[in-house]
Amino acid sequence: VTTASSLASEVTGSLSSTARLANDLGRWLSILVLIAAFAVASLLTMAAVARRVREFGTLKALGWRSRRIIAQVMGESVVMGLIGGAAGVGLGFAGAAIITAIAPKLSATIASSTGQHIVSVGSGGGRSFAPTATHTVAVPMSASVTGAAIAVAVLLAVAGGLLAGSFGSWRIARLRPADALARVA
Repeated sequence: VTTASSLASEVTGSLSSTARLANDLGRWLSILVLIAAFAVASLLTMAAVARRVREFGTLKALGWRSRRIIAQVMGESVVMGLIGGAAGVGLGFAGAAIITAIAPKLSATIASSTGQHIVSVGSGGGRSFAPTATHTVAVPMSASVTGAAIAVAVLLAVAGGLLAGSFGSWRIARLRPADALARVA
């Protein structure tokens, strides 16, 4: 025999376990997507540097120091990270607005005690019960964008740009002008 309170505690426990599982899964998926985004940005930067080997070789032959070329690549990567961060913030606001606009309207009906206690007296003995009143509460379904989320997103975009630029810069630092100029594009 299952009572209403024991069933409610089981449902509540399974809901909290499900919520915890969803949060953990979401966190790990976010980390994996972040790693994948950094890897793609690094690979694209390395590919861009590989396409510009003759340009960098010419600059080195003209007297540019490796430090200056590395600063050029890093600067380009950081600017691309900032542009990506700004685009991501804009897409985030648009996505949040779309989710808020198309989210289904949810409501929950809650039973609460009226505070009264009724005792009925009859032939089979007395019965006691507490009447309840129900009321419906709207459950808001909206995606919110916080200032902290925006700051983290922009910082991650800049960090991704720095990481990608460091890989491209590492490749440029090893470049010798004679080797770069000898390559045919």
